[in-house]
Amino acid sequence: MVAGTANVDYPAVATGLSVLPLGRDEALTSRVRRVGDGHLFISAPRTPVGENAFFIARDMLDVSWQSDDGLRSAPAESLSIASDGTWKVKLTGPASRLQRRDAVRAPIGLPVSLSWGHVSLNGSTVDLSEGGALCVFRGGGDLGVKVPFPKKDERLTLRLDLYSDELFLPVAIVRRRPREDSLHEWSMRFVGLPESAADLIRSHVFTALRNARARGLAALY
Repeated sequence: MVAGTANVDYPAVATGLSVLPLGRDEALTSRVRRVGDGHLFISAPRTPVGENAFFIARDMLDVSWQSDDGLRSAPAESLSIASDGTWKVKLTGPASRLQRRDAVRAPIGLPVSLSWGHVSLNGSTVDLSEGGALCVFRGGGDLGVKVPFPKKDERLTLRLDLYSDELFLPVAIVRRRPREDSLHEWSMRFVGLPESAADLIRSHVFTALRNARARGLAALY
């Protein structure tokens, strides 16, 4: 096993990761599938649009994850691709703490669908945090006419496509923002978000922020 304490010295199994190849300006998202003898086996990292990253042997990486005391990061090296398609990665240095454990929000577009009763809407997130999401949905022409809008405290189901994982999450409407087009822009909060889902969402949010920082968008911080 990898030495140290899980999720402190190294990310535990099922932990969401932000993976930044050294010298590149786009962080990737991944997830720890298993922990071996001195190695991590992670799902093939994906780009912000869901495409698999190209594997480069002995590439230097920076992997980050959410621990109980905040975001942590450690240097790593890609070694090989296992028979199941996971990447075999070795941590090459100690983990360090990056920031407090705060719910941060990032502009990120991910496919979503929202359902309640017999109604279903498809759309995309506008921004996302572990506390909730701002989404824009299309369709639902009868909403507000023959079909009533959901009530503020009504429980709805949001399907969130993280490309490497698909989450079905209970949400409640915080507010509806009027628009001049036919789209529906709704702010929603997560209700009873499981820690495993929160971990994956934090990973994607942190990856989006790292990518924004790499492109010089300091205003996001």
